[in-house]
Amino acid sequence: MKITAHRPKSGRFRLIRQTLSELPPPSSYAPVSTAVEKSALLGEDQISATLTSLLSLPQSTAVFANPVQHQATATCQDTEIDLQIRSFAIRGLVQEGEIVSGQLTPAQLVFTGLFGQQPQTLDDLDQAKLLESLINRKFFRIVREKRISLDGSATIPHLVATFMTAYPEAGPELAVQYLSTLQKSQPSSRTDRGFSDQRHIGLFLIQQIAAHMNNVAVGAMSTYMRYLLAEKPDLLSAELAQQTADFITQHRDEGRTAFQTTYSLLLGRKTTEIEGRILEVMGMIQTHHGSAASNMVARYMASLHAVSISDFFVASQMILDGKRHFGAIHNMTSFVRELEQLSTQERESVIREKVLTGGLPTFGHPEISAAGRGQQIQQDPRAAIYLSPLFDAVDSGQIELSDNRLRSLKIVQRIYQIVFVEGVVKPGHEEDPPLRLTPNTDFGAWCVQEALGISDPDRTLLTYIFRGFGWIMDGREQLQLKIIRPVIAPDPVIIPDFEEDQTVPGQVLNVHDRLSQTSNAFTKN
Repeated sequence: MKITAHRPKSGRFRLIRQTLSELPPPSSYAPVSTAVEKSALLGEDQISATLTSLLSLPQSTAVFANPVQHQATATCQDTEIDLQIRSFAIRGLVQEGEIVSGQLTPAQLVFTGLFGQQPQTLDDLDQAKLLESLINRKFFRIVREKRISLDGSATIPHLVATFMTAYPEAGPELAVQYLSTLQKSQPSSRTDRGFSDQRHIGLFLIQQIAAHMNNVAVGAMSTYMRYLLAEKPDLLSAELAQQTADFITQHRDEGRTAFQTTYSLLLGRKTTEIEGRILEVMGMIQTHHGSAASNMVARYMASLHAVSISDFFVASQMILDGKRHFGAIHNMTSFVRELEQLSTQERESVIREKVLTGGLPTFGHPEISAAGRGQQIQQDPRAAIYLSPLFDAVDSGQIELSDNRLRSLKIVQRIYQIVFVEGVVKPGHEEDPPLRLTPNTDFGAWCVQEALGISDPDRTLLTYIFRGFGWIMDGREQLQLKIIRPVIAPDPVIIPDFEEDQTVPGQVLNVHDRLSQTSNAFTKN
């Protein structure tokens, strides 16, 4: 992965600044524009007009691709199913297989996505190490930074602890939003000029990474504090803050990275090597996923020049936690808890009903053909990528699951069998092939986090940690493009007939005439 190159001797600072100021150009591929031109040449005016309304949307991206790359045959009882397996690439340079095989660090992956090139070593400057150092520094400084709250100035760990003692069941997203609001109210926040295509590229990137890692630290601290409060509900805020800060500092002193420290905070204890590896692969795979809702919101926020960097991340996180996005993980927890109360026969009936009514969480996908009654179906490989190292660790004895977790996971296994292996037949259509759905990324993420004991409120945090860098990648590209202005075609039924009332046109002309006069239009006429 790493390439060594040589350049003439230059100041190290200048080289660092040059590295961080690289900005890959946006894609020049414009399929909609081409289609508009062709439809106009063919005299297809209606098609041309419809396509023209799409020109204000990003036509292509140079960040992420997710094509069908593999084919495999899965045996589902007596039926062979042709799986069309999709696989992603970042910038056309990093593929899933490199992450799965452990060839990349998080910093190498993120560097490639941010800068459109693989990290190199230039005049003894390791670009991946430079980025990793920046990420670590912005994360670990959290233990000593202060904010001004209604009760005066306090360290961030203390502010998070005060929040968590007041709201011990709050998820990490709420802690992030709370501290983000405080950050925006600080006098120093006036230096946060938000998003603009006029910003200094390198400095702006550093500020985005700082804001994101601040949020990551706040969210991860809140999860760790919830574990501490579960053990000692009467723990004082000061003690809670100190224990959390000490835990983070200990990881830093042991040479652990910011990412590795968040894994421990997420588990409420120091991770083992295999646990860290499982979580890291799962997080890296989730760094980007094309036009996923949270990525599109990030593009909107960048395109519309969000007034603060904090807003960019908070808005994207809100969508990430949506019930039809990664929030489906929480839906799965609720569904499994519901099934645990039922008999085996009742469970299977409820599962099949969910499939037919479209309410089953963590299966299917809106952008790919992940459901069907035929013998070919598209497969999102991410669930398998997450589960594979977990199964290896269980088989080798490195991870042992409690009876309670095994019971929950057995139910989820049965869901998989009913939904994909057996398929579901619609009543009255017994002669038709069964409907099958493949699991999506949420299925694997839920299973792994259930197995490792990560609390349900915290199960989208790992995705946020890595997806935040994907949002930065999108924002950097989008700022180079024109403003996003989607046009949603109205149903012809709601288009009114020609309006004879001339009130509005009259106002338009009257205002025009007044503004056109030589005298001050805003004085008495």
